[in-house]
Parts: sequence; structure tokens; C-alpha cells
Amino acid sequence: MTGSSGSGVPWRDLVPTALVPNVLQGCGQGAAIPVIPLAAVALTGSPATAAMVAAMLTVGQVLFALPAGWLVGRFGERSTMLVSTAATGLGGLLAHLASSVVLLGCGALLIGSGVAVFATARHAWITAVIPAGVRGRSLSALAGATRLGMFAGPFLAAAAFHLTGDARGGFLAVVAMSVLLVVVIASVRFDGLAGAAAPAGIAAGDEPSPKVFRTMWQRRDVLLTLGLTVSVVTTMRITRRILVPLAGVAVGMDDVTVTLVVGIASGIDFSVFYLGGVVADRWGRLAVAVPALVAFGLSHVALALATQLSAGQWWFLSGTLVMALANGWSGGVVATIGSDLADPRAPAPFLSSWRLTTDLGSSVAPVAVAALAAAFSLSVACVAFGIVAWVAATILPSRVRRFLPDSGG
Repeated sequence: MTGSSGSGVPWRDLVPTALVPNVLQGCGQGAAIPVIPLAAVALTGSPATAAMVAAMLTVGQVLFALPAGWLVGRFGERSTMLVSTAATGLGGLLAHLASSVVLLGCGALLIGSGVAVFATARHAWITAVIPAGVRGRSLSALAGATRLGMFAGPFLAAAAFHLTGDARGGFLAVVAMSVLLVVVIASVRFDGLAGAAAPAGIAAGDEPSPKVFRTMWQRRDVLLTLGLTVSVVTTMRITRRILVPLAGVAVGMDDVTVTLVVGIASGIDFSVFYLGGVVADRWGRLAVAVPALVAFGLSHVALALATQLSAGQWWFLSGTLVMALANGWSGGVVATIGSDLADPRAPAPFLSSWRLTTDLGSSVAPVAVAALAAAFSLSVACVAFGIVAWVAATILPSRVRRFLPDSGG
């Protein structure tokens, strides 16, 4: 799992089959995220209702995490990508035409489900065809492509909103990106590149099983140990989105300044994603995951100190920038470890379980932040999640070496 392969990343095949589709899919998702609550407020005038409707995007992703594995195993990666993209486009169209909050919620749910299924199909494709020696770089590049699309998406939504004069007009960006994505996927060839060996614990003669629940049960040990530990990385990404703006306001910054800091941090985040993939391929997955968790812990503690010390704004800036570095550096490591563990002959059943497991922390993180901040304080919430990151960094090496003895580090 470590060391460079004899050949580099197969960019000629990876760009049309994965990177360009990821940018387009990221654009659609990035457009939907801000538009859903805005459209809900326009329909109901209630922020609480808008929050509930916005949550349907995540609900769709969680509900279809496991069915995605069955769909990919049954119909193949390309067909599943096409159908899931069509579902996302249909969800965008339904949301655009919605005259009630119920229809808008259904549209958001459909968008989220399409995103989840597409992500599993894309991950399974990369796992099956990309050599293990360049897997870290490939999946980090994939994460960077998604970040690029997510960055551009809100601007596309804003342009659509300006043209239509209606908040729901932003969903036309989701529809347009889905149409382009269907065209791209239907046009490119999805030939195998270079098969990978089966991971430790899966014999070469075993028949890969397309049964999602059977796979989840058979691999429950790795999911409940290594999977839950790695899920802390995704949890830190979500707490970052919540805690950074709150800490910025707490130290006395205005909304414009906080937004500017977040924008600069996003640029730093994007600048290091590929470096993390290079390190993962050359020195192992632990060389990326452990430093990222340590940095996440330090940056959360820095945010806590920012709200308590006189030089709070400098602590805030330092913590935010370190957090951005950790986020970009670790961009592809969760997916890479999942690919290492999956059977490359039929990766989708395991990868859908892996996705569900590693998303558990990020699903409960907003509620945990709100509960800690309400019961204690914002600084306590920051410190609590910093400790969680450090605990994960401490126990992760033994778990990675147990299930991926050749992963290095």
C-alpha cells in the first residue's frame, strides 16, 4: 500500500472518468447547499423550517449510503452514476418548481440521495481500476476536484438567482450541472486501467459478494474499530464549518472579516490536497492521518483560547489556518483507507458501509456542538472536540497496522 508505483497517476483516464465528473457534481452540490434554506425561507418565512428542509439534503445522503452499494454491485459504476445524476437533476427541477415546502423538501432529499449514490459509484470505480501505489494521489485529486466544484457552485447559483429573480432559480444550476454530468459520463469510456490485489483478509479465490448487509456483518470488526476512529477526521471537517464562524464572532470580528478569513482558509485548504496524497502513497496512510488529527486538535484548542485571551484574534487566525491545512492535507485519506480495505473485484458493498460509518461522526457533530455550547460554553465545545481528535490520533496507528499491515507509518 505504500511506495510509488512503477507508473504515475493515469491522468489521461482519470480526468474524464472521475475528475471532471467530480467538479461538475461538486458544482451542483455546492449550488444546492445555500439555495435550499434560502428557498425555504422565501416559501415559509420561518428559519426553523428552513433548517429542517436544509437537513433533508443530509438525510438523503445517509438514507442512500447503503442502497448505493447494492445499486453499484447490481448495475455497475457507470450505469449507477448516470441514474444517480439523473436523480439529482430531477431533485433540482422539483425544488425549482416547488410551490410548497413539502415539495421543496422532497427535492432536497432527492438531491442528497443522488449525491450519495454517485459518490459510492465513483469511489468504487477508482478502487477497482487505480493501482494501490497511486491510490492516495488519485483520491486526493478527486477530493480537490470536489472542493473546486463546491467552491464554484454557490457562484453559479447566484448567477441563476440573478437571472430568474427567484431564490428557487438557483436550483437551475443543479439541473444544468446534472445535464452536463450525464453527457460527460455517457461520452467517456470506462475501461479498466490496472487491477489491484485483494486486501488483507480476502483470499484470492473467494467470490466477491454483492450483498451489502452481509458485507457489513462480515467486516463489522474493521468498521466498528478503524472505521469509527477514521470518522473523527470527517467529524473535524464539520465542526470546522460550525466553530470557525462562531469563534470569529466571539472574538469581536464582523461578518465580513470572518467571511474573508474563511475564504483565505479555503484557499490554503485547496493548495495542499495533492501533497497529502503524495505523502500517503510514499510514506503510508498514517503519515497523513495522524498529523492531520493532531493539527485538528491543536486548532480546536486555539479557537477555545481565542475566546478567552486578550490576543484572541491572533489565536483565531492561527487556529483557523492550521485547521485549513489539516483539512486540505487529509482530503483523500478517509476514502483511500476505505479503498485499501475493500475487495477491488467488488468494492461497492464495503465502500457503502465504510461511507456510512465514517459519516456517523459528521452527522452528530452539529448537535454535539450545539449541546456543549448551550450547556457549558463555546470554548468548552472547542476543547472537547480537540481532545477527541487527539484521542483518535493516539489509537489510530494500532488499528491501521492491525487491518492494513502493509500501509506503512
